[in-house]
Amino acid sequence: MISSSSRQLPPPYGGMLSAYAAALAGSPLKPSSKAKYLSHVSCFLAWTAEADGGHTRGPLADMSAAIVTAHDYDRHLRDRGYAPATIANVLAAVDDFYARRGLGATGICRKGARHPAPGGRTRVQRRL
Repeated sequence: MISSSSRQLPPPYGGMLSAYAAALAGSPLKPSSKAKYLSHVSCFLAWTAEADGGHTRGPLADMSAAIVTAHDYDRHLRDRGYAPATIANVLAAVDDFYARRGLGATGICRKGARHPAPGGRTRVQRRL
């Protein structure tokens, strides 16, 4: 599970997380989903600030840079061995963050919980 610590994000990342939290508060998502999205976006922003040196807003204000950053974060998560379903959930939160910032979705493929099993069956089909 990806967890966020109570880290302080450097400006402007902390403000972006606060604005995202406010936007989530008014959304129709379930409280548990809001908490997960906020945690995932907090980790994404912390990673972005570290990778970016905390100096620019480029990866969070420009869609071209956002797409590259989302792909880099996807690779970062995969390199650390996170499960595809976990990565898909994280990337859904990142896309939600960008959408609420008015930039739109990153377009990153969120493969996850339904990878074909050997023989072409999906996980759902195996349980039937």
